[in-house]
Amino acid sequence: MGRLVEEAEPLLDLLRESPDGASQALRDELETLIRTTRAAAARLEIDLEGPSPDLSHRVRAWSAAWWTRILDCRPEHLKGLGEVDPIDADRIAPEIDEIAGHLARLQRLAGE
Repeated sequence: MGRLVEEAEPLLDLLRESPDGASQALRDELETLIRTTRAAAARLEIDLEGPSPDLSHRVRAWSAAWWTRILDCRPEHLKGLGEVDPIDADRIAPEIDEIAGHLARLQRLAGE
């Protein structure tokens, strides 16, 4: 829960400072989420300011999320956005695979 609040608060600050006047409903909902999370943590006696999760766990979670996002960039997944030029597909796929491989290795190493 601490990470949720830790990541939500800067987003709320950005929304408040948004030059395009981000919607009040969006700001209100994010504020409600933060308040609700803090209240739930208090009721459950969870210290939101306590030690952050194990760094290995954070690396695993981060790399797993990006591994999924990167694989969504493979040419066969991009076809929903329109036809991918075969020459571009041949250039894109190995780059995506290399990045995905590094992310998978990070996940594995962080799990040891």
